Amino acid sequence: MISKHRHRSGFTIRDLLMLTFIVAALSFCLIPWGGMGHREASRRMQCSYNLKMIALAIHNYHDTYRHFPSPVFEADWGPGGVSGSKPYFSGVIELLPFLDEPEPDLFEQVMYPDRLGRPYLPPPSDKTFAPWQTTPYRLSCPTATDGRRGQGSTNYAFCLGDAAYDIHHMNPAQGDYAPGSRGAFAPGLSMEFRDIFDGTSNTIMFTEIGTAQSRYVPGQFAVNLSSAVLDNPSLCLKTFEAAKPKNNKNRTYRRDVPLHDHGRGYSWADGRAGPALVNTIFPPNGPSCAIGGTEGVDGFYSAGSYHPGGAQVAFMDGSVQFIPEDIDTGDLTQPPPKQGQYRFKPSISPYGVWGALGSRYGEEKVSRDFWKKDTK
Repeated sequence: MISKHRHRSGFTIRDLLMLTFIVAALSFCLIPWGGMGHREASRRMQCSYNLKMIALAIHNYHDTYRHFPSPVFEADWGPGGVSGSKPYFSGVIELLPFLDEPEPDLFEQVMYPDRLGRPYLPPPSDKTFAPWQTTPYRLSCPTATDGRRGQGSTNYAFCLGDAAYDIHHMNPAQGDYAPGSRGAFAPGLSMEFRDIFDGTSNTIMFTEIGTAQSRYVPGQFAVNLSSAVLDNPSLCLKTFEAAKPKNNKNRTYRRDVPLHDHGRGYSWADGRAGPALVNTIFPPNGPSCAIGGTEGVDGFYSAGSYHPGGAQVAFMDGSVQFIPEDIDTGDLTQPPPKQGQYRFKPSISPYGVWGALGSRYGEEKVSRDFWKKDTK
C-alpha cells in the first residue's frame, strides 16, 4: 500500500511570533492616540457641562431677582476704601449660590469675611484671603488645568458682545444703552431677558477662556498697546508669531510683545476684562490686546481654549455649542461700535457671524449653522 502524505500549510512558530510583534507594535502606536482622543472628548464634555451649569445658574438668578447679574461690580473694601479705590469684583460671586458648588462654604466666606477675621471683603488681588485662592469647581475646565498658578482661576467669561470701547464703564445712570452694552452683559448694568432682542438662541452668554501656559495665545493677552490698535483691530493680529500651527491653540505671541504677568482667567473673583470678560471681535483662540495699560483697560479680549480647533460657548437659551476658530469675523479693519452708533437704534456688527452672535440688539439674521463660513 502506498501511503499518501497531504501537505498542510499553516502558521509556523516564526509566523506566530511575527504576527504577535506586529499586533503589539500597532497597539503601542494606536492605543495612546485613541486614549488621548477619548480623554480629550471627556474633558470637552466636562467643559460643556460646566457651561450648562453656569447658564442654568444665570437663569435661576434671573428667576430670583428678575434680572441678570452685572459681570462687574464695585465695592468699598474698607472704611473709605484705600485711596478711594474700589476694586472690580466679578459677577460670578453672585452666582455662587446657584452653581451647585461642592464647597457651599465658599459663598458664605465671601459674604461674611469677618468669619475669617476680615472686617471687610478684601480685593481679589489679596493672596491671603482663602476664598480668592480657591477655584470654584464649575469654573475649571480640565483641559486648561496645567496653566493654573497662584490665585484661584477661571476658564469661563461673561460676553460683552462686540464692545471694546469703555468696557469698564460703571455708570448705570445712563440707562440701557450705556457704553459697553452691546452684549447680554455690561459692567454696572443688570439686563433682563426682554433686553435680548436678537433672541436667546442667537446671543452668547458665556464663553471659554484659557489660562496662562507660556506664551500660548488662548491663555494670555498682550498689554500696553497703542490706541491705534483699538481703532483698527487687525493690528492686534501682528502680536502673533509668523508661523501658523494647525490649531491656533498652539499659536504663540511674538517674543517682543509684552504680556500680562498672569494671563487670562487668573482670578475668578476679579471682574476686569483680562481675567473675566470676552468680546466677539476676534474668533476663538484669536489674540487678546489690552490698550494703554495692563488692567481694567479697553481692548480685545478673545474667547479661547486648549481644545483643538475652537472653544465652547453658552447661549442665552442655555444651549452650548462648539465654535470653530475659523468662524466668519467680517472686516477686522473696522473700529468697534461706539455708543453713538447704537444708542437709539439697532446696529449690525462689522465682525460677521461671530460679532452678530455676541450682540443682543443688532437684528442680524443668523442661522443655526453659523459655524460654517460663507464660501461663495
